Amino acid sequence: MTDILTRYRIIRSAIPPVFILWTVLMLLLTLLPGDALPSTRLFSYDKIGHFGMFGGWTFFLGLYMIVYKEKVNINLFLLMMAGILFGAAIEGLQYLMPMGRAASWGDIAANSLGCFTAFLVLHPVRNYLKRGK
Repeated sequence: MTDILTRYRIIRSAIPPVFILWTVLMLLLTLLPGDALPSTRLFSYDKIGHFGMFGGWTFFLGLYMIVYKEKVNINLFLLMMAGILFGAAIEGLQYLMPMGRAASWGDIAANSLGCFTAFLVLHPVRNYLKRGK
């Protein structure tokens, strides 16, 4: 695995800031009052947005653990569950927030499906990195 990591040093060094930025943007998009966010057509399809945000978050968390922390044998199921729990926690916070946000079982389902998709994508990525090709 070290061969591939040295070849892609720039990508490896970009993983932590990308993961942090992704997390901050997700928290802003999901926890700020809806009227505080700019109107955009990008997230007009709410469930697709949830799928992409939480799928991306789980994928970047997996890359961070596999590539940056060099934990190639990490349990990907636990990573997926972390994403699902993170999404459910955000929906719980939206339920408790008094201003302009509402929790939704549909959002939790979309979040979970995104996390599951990232779980499926991370398997071949991890196997590729294990081989070191």
